[in-house]
Amino acid sequence: MIAEMLGVPESDRHLLRPWSADITGMFELNPSEEVARRAVTASTEFSDYLRALIRERRAAPGEDLISALIQAQEGSDALSEQEMVSTCVLLLNAGHEATVNTTGNGWWALFRHPEELARLRADVDGLLPTAVEELMRWDTPLQMFERWVLEDIEVRGVTIPRGSEVALLFGSANRDPERFADPDRLDLGRADNPHITFGAGIHFCLGAPLARLELTESYGTLLRRAPGLRLVREPEWRPGYVIRGLEELLVEV
Repeated sequence: MIAEMLGVPESDRHLLRPWSADITGMFELNPSEEVARRAVTASTEFSDYLRALIRERRAAPGEDLISALIQAQEGSDALSEQEMVSTCVLLLNAGHEATVNTTGNGWWALFRHPEELARLRADVDGLLPTAVEELMRWDTPLQMFERWVLEDIEVRGVTIPRGSEVALLFGSANRDPERFADPDRLDLGRADNPHITFGAGIHFCLGAPLARLELTESYGTLLRRAPGLRLVREPEWRPGYVIRGLEELLVEV
């Protein structure tokens, strides 16, 4: 979907996922020198690729996002080439990592809760909308975000001065017992589900509608076309704290 939006040729689309995975390694706490090196290399390679693609779209515009950004650059709301590249990199990272990990984490959760998986298989059309929201709440793909305090505030008697950096634990907030009934229970029919997986306020995820559509289509397609989908072996988690996802999830049809 992201490659289609950007207008990346089908023959090049296999490059995007490795670039995205390496770039987001820098989001983790205290990344190693090797992780930092891979992130810089991936950023440079992807930026160079995008600049070449921008030149191609200038010569022959299409109906993709890069062509639209070029038109905006040539209009009154001018974008620099670097701004265009940064926008595309952001779209790649945000559009890949969270959706990929929600898919893997969600299926792992379903396999660990066979009664809920059976419930979903029995009523895919009726239960899928709330199931997608619950799977995002249950195992949040992006566990922590950092924010900077713009004005002095007080939270439960603790003063946080302007300029402080705070860590927001989304995974913890999505299991808040004061907000969610029985928060440690996976309930695919949960109706009252104000999770903050997509953030909130001015930081609410711009791609939330696309992510919900992608997840609904991917879960729904697998549930219908592979009703006997089963786990081969227990997966291992990727060594991360901010971004939570599996190394792989091996299944049989």
